[in-house]
Amino acid sequence: MRSKRATFSVRLFYSYCHKDAQHRADMEKSLAMLKTNGCLEDWSDRSILPGERISEKIRTEMNEVDIMVFLLSSDFLASEECQKEWRYAKSLSERKLFFRIPVILRDCAWKDLLNSDDVKALPKDGKPVTRFNNRGAAWQEVYDGIKAVINVLRNTLTVKPEFVNDLEETELISQQHIKAQDIFVFPRLFYQTPRMIDGEAQEKTIETMERLLEKKLVVIHGEEMSGKTTLVNHLFLSLIRELHPVLHLDLQQMFKISRDKENVLHETYKLEFNGDYSLWKKKNDKILVLDNLSPKPHHLDFVVFCRKFFDRIIIAVSSDIFNSFFRDEKRLADFCTIKIEPLTHKQQEKLIRKRLALVNRIDSITDGFIDQVEDRVNAIIISNKIVPRYPFYVLSILQTYEGYMPNDISITSYGHCYYVLILANLVKAGISRDDSAINACMNFAENLAFHIYSNTGRSDTPNVFDFSKFVEKYNQKFTISDSLLNRLRNQDYGIIAEHGRFRTTYMYYFFLGRFLSKNGAIHQNLIQKMCNESHLVSNHLTLLFIIHHTDDNDIIDNILLGTMCTLENVPVARLDRDETKKYEALLGSLRPTVLSDSSVESEREKQREARDHYDHQTDTEGEAEIEEDAVGQFVNDCYRIFKNNTIMGQILRNKYGSLERTKIKETIEIIADSGLRLINSVLRDEKEVTDHARYLHDQHPEDDIAYIKNLLRLLSFLWTDLNIDKIVNAINRPELRQIVDEVVHTRATPAYDIIGYFSRLDSAEELSPPVRTHLSKLLKKYNDRFLRTVLSIRTQHYINTHRSEVSLEQAVCSLLDIKYRPRLR
Repeated sequence: MRSKRATFSVRLFYSYCHKDAQHRADMEKSLAMLKTNGCLEDWSDRSILPGERISEKIRTEMNEVDIMVFLLSSDFLASEECQKEWRYAKSLSERKLFFRIPVILRDCAWKDLLNSDDVKALPKDGKPVTRFNNRGAAWQEVYDGIKAVINVLRNTLTVKPEFVNDLEETELISQQHIKAQDIFVFPRLFYQTPRMIDGEAQEKTIETMERLLEKKLVVIHGEEMSGKTTLVNHLFLSLIRELHPVLHLDLQQMFKISRDKENVLHETYKLEFNGDYSLWKKKNDKILVLDNLSPKPHHLDFVVFCRKFFDRIIIAVSSDIFNSFFRDEKRLADFCTIKIEPLTHKQQEKLIRKRLALVNRIDSITDGFIDQVEDRVNAIIISNKIVPRYPFYVLSILQTYEGYMPNDISITSYGHCYYVLILANLVKAGISRDDSAINACMNFAENLAFHIYSNTGRSDTPNVFDFSKFVEKYNQKFTISDSLLNRLRNQDYGIIAEHGRFRTTYMYYFFLGRFLSKNGAIHQNLIQKMCNESHLVSNHLTLLFIIHHTDDNDIIDNILLGTMCTLENVPVARLDRDETKKYEALLGSLRPTVLSDSSVESEREKQREARDHYDHQTDTEGEAEIEEDAVGQFVNDCYRIFKNNTIMGQILRNKYGSLERTKIKETIEIIADSGLRLINSVLRDEKEVTDHARYLHDQHPEDDIAYIKNLLRLLSFLWTDLNIDKIVNAINRPELRQIVDEVVHTRATPAYDIIGYFSRLDSAEELSPPVRTHLSKLLKKYNDRFLRTVLSIRTQHYINTHRSEVSLEQAVCSLLDIKYRPRLR
């Protein structure tokens, strides 16, 4: 009766000197039963075919085997090739589950070969085979030893290190090697509960891996580059560390493995794990992690098949595919649907700190430096309107500032960030880096972006857009090969998606801005119209990208002039005693102490939650222009100043190295003056406060007029603070510190003094003696409750959110005449 064939087998490699070929043949015979039972497959150089490269074939086989047997003799020790195989096997054993087994054939200096290498030899005690009176007994000991090793390998159900290394690879644009686990931040996950409130399903968040694993069946979907694959990879690696039985499968690779569903699981296991699949399969609470679900019928059939074998299944799929094919799929009805959203500002800061910690000591990274890095990142992301705040983009932006600079870039420093991201996509899509190929792609994309704008004015091209007709028309004027077009539309990395849309928002605005900057003379009226209507979101974003590309100062001057002429009849706020006395009664009732005893981390979290709230509000900004009555005109003017100041802030950020000092000063003054006009545009003095309070009291007589007046003063105070913040955010560049100080000194008003101090404070990496000295001078200069309150509140907020020396914090609190509060650190 034939024995049952084994479900698990190992591969064995013979390393030997050809003078010992007979011993190798004898050992092969002794292991014949293991081969017959399917426990063992062996290989030696006699299997090399004529014409094969010997060294290459040997090295390949060594990488694939589980056991290497070294038949040691004086001839082996004298062979350089045999010595190479021994050394290479030793290096392999350091990175994979792998057995090196010395088999001593004849008396030789084999212990000197092993030296301090603690490897057990066969036969027992290293007795040479040739010294056995009964050679059969010697080979039986070898057989028993090899069988014991096979049994160990069969029962060692551990993940293969090389598979873990594959999962830890990142797709960032620089060449620096970074492990995904080192920079992983748990993403922002939402799912809808069955519970309805006011007819709508309620969203809940999942904030930890433990909460995610509470769900037995999960479909995770997200936009391109949202981190779906990184999340499921991290999930798999976390489960492995906790010794859960888990399998990871990329569905796109499924049929490359096998056509048989059961065999797919078996072969996948062999790729990822050591040990016997049949033993692993018997484990309880098995988890399957599936990536890249697609509409292919066999994908969903495979999911249904796997439910028989796995207790939990987690699937990752793109949002486009999920919404088009699986949202109402009955076979996924039991699955909890979870969506990946862009990171919060809190998560972004955590990610930035993790990334910076890889190249710096954590204790050397100041909170002020983190603020500066965040400022760079946020200037590219622009409240998720241009680039979604996904980890890939945040990390890629950081790396472009670490020196990944393409050659021959004429665009500005911030513009190059988008260029690098686009270039990386083109190269990954298979497009050559040579100038002709890249230039052809750039020209096509620029014309496509302008065509989209001309037809829709935005990036979300409707389905009726006939891409093939555009290509036909384009080829009448220019030329682009079908192969380049196909790569531009590459499913994974191309920059053009279905229906001729750009894959991401930043690509659309990048190419539209590039087209208009190159053709500004032809489209001068269009650009002028955008400048006049910069309060519209699409115009504002397009102008930002024109500025990224252009060296034409006329466009910059148009934006500066448009800002100067907005609210030109409103005087620039000085914030002197005459203008701020309306706040006296309000500030007398306010507590100016906002110093916290909470930790810096918790205060920074609150600050970043406020930024998330602001981003959410800006998400609702529409394109419609408000009716042109007095109120509508005022609102449009406010938006125009806000947007233009953002654009001018980008001009300062991008072009300070190429602008003359006089132009930089002019730009700083226009930004500041326009923001200060906005302050004076609302409740300019006490008389306006009183008039508005009386009007509101007439409408609502039940409300006390004194209460209404104080409420209006508070709104005016907050409006003032908001506009000062926006001014400072636009001009606050460490590189411009000296020029800002010169402008502040020249204008010499309380308002400019506040702007100068806030700018110095916000650009400081930590509370420093110069900052304390600056504050002291201002407090001595102004004995005004409004000025002192504003300076005090902003300084306290800085102390709350930045780690500084306790002695300096105490000194500053003494200046502000407030009690120092020790904090959790």
